[in-house]
Amino acid sequence: MTIYMWQHVFNTSYIIENGYLNIFGRVDENYFAIQPITSPDNYQKAFESIEDCFQGLEQKLNLRAVTKVWVDYLTEKYPNRFEVIEERDSHDYFYEAKKLRTLSGRKYHSKKNHFNGFLKEYSDRYEYRRLGCKDFPEAINLMEKWAEDKDKDQHLVGERLAVEKVFKNYSKLTETKVGGIYIDDKLEAFTFGELLNPDTVVVHVEKANPEIRGLYAAINKLFLENEFSDVEFVNREEDLGLEGLRKAKLSYKPIKLIEKYTLIEK
Repeated sequence: MTIYMWQHVFNTSYIIENGYLNIFGRVDENYFAIQPITSPDNYQKAFESIEDCFQGLEQKLNLRAVTKVWVDYLTEKYPNRFEVIEERDSHDYFYEAKKLRTLSGRKYHSKKNHFNGFLKEYSDRYEYRRLGCKDFPEAINLMEKWAEDKDKDQHLVGERLAVEKVFKNYSKLTETKVGGIYIDDKLEAFTFGELLNPDTVVVHVEKANPEIRGLYAAINKLFLENEFSDVEFVNREEDLGLEGLRKAKLSYKPIKLIEKYTLIEK
């Protein structure tokens, strides 16, 4: 889903061969490959396919979104060939789903207080709903209102297009669930995600009216409770190096960060 959502930014393409999937991207005239999707038995032929694609390009081989397993594999296989750069802004935040659904324990005391404050203020005025196509224009309007006091940088423009792509093709995205919170019958928060694997949900987007106390805590909790009540883990993706987003994601106490690296040929 992430690759699909951001295809218009990264100009992605792919090669599927027997046993592996290689994905490529381009920003301006700079090409890169994403870590191959394959089993360890096919690591070598998948990487050789990437090498073949970079031959003829007037740039060095560039791999992005590389996990530690592939860093270890390539640096052992090709000593001193690559510069290894840890991309902290791209690390995925990984959480225990039960904790986010219940907000139980001392670490979540402040989040529970925010949620309880929301309930106290809006208990008879709010409703959680699963959203459908008829609700998506209101969700886009909420995104626009949320972005009013933000700098209109490339990411925000790209994110708007990414969300619109998901909504436009929602009928085909059978694993994707969209949830929202209405207050006085007005949409004030929405989010969406889908199963990454049988025990993990990935949450791609979460927007809420920042003037409503506890609303972010509420949409996070209620979405998981209603749509993914049995999953064990939640991946809430990266923070893009944005200070506020990093602070917010750390405040939910991730159990680990999934490290990402860039490998550039020396």
